[in-house]
Amino acid sequence: MNTAETNDQDINNNDDDDCLDTSWIQQENRIQNIQQNYSREPMDVIHGVFIYINQNNYIDKIIREIIHLQVNSTDNSSYISPDSLLKIIQNKKLRTPNSKYKFSNLFTNIINIDPEQIQSFSKIQDNQLINTSFFNEVPITDSIIIPSSIFIFHPINTIYFFFQEIPTHRHNLTLKSALKTITAPDQTTPDTTISHRNTKKVRICDKHDKQKLYKKHATKKGTRKRRT
Repeated sequence: MNTAETNDQDINNNDDDDCLDTSWIQQENRIQNIQQNYSREPMDVIHGVFIYINQNNYIDKIIREIIHLQVNSTDNSSYISPDSLLKIIQNKKLRTPNSKYKFSNLFTNIINIDPEQIQSFSKIQDNQLINTSFFNEVPITDSIIIPSSIFIFHPINTIYFFFQEIPTHRHNLTLKSALKTITAPDQTTPDTTISHRNTKKVRICDKHDKQKLYKKHATKKGTRKRRT
């Protein structure tokens, strides 16, 4: 093998090393040295889970996405503004031919444990976790505040959006044609013509006209000669 081929292989190997994701190694090192990494860190992104419940109260669909957060430099907390929140909800609404999924509830699961409590929290039994709930409902009219937390909880922190399916009733009105279909004796296809209906003519006159007509009629009747 010549020197040129060896150099080409070295270059390809270097390219593979550059493309290799080594972030998990750094994460493992941080976990192993967690006693020196108890400081809180702000979150740039958070997991969003969109749950769609059908009319039978069964989960019909689940969508998972990454939601980008804004960081408050004052206290290193992250947040989602109400406008951004409404935009997310609006973009995630679904429709079917006979129904639509309307937003119903919003929950956050944020593990907000102080660094000095991490050791004691790790020793809590499962039956004691019932009294320690991080799953809370939040309104959509306010900003969602996500405090800085220990890095090991960042993948667990999640926002849950619930959508409920509701039927959409559409009244389809069929317009009846005013045309009447008539089939001529020497035709095989119907001939569409305007329907003729018998109408009653009504004459409208005022009170004075009526009196004049009555007098005129009475005069003619009175002047008629009697026949013998």
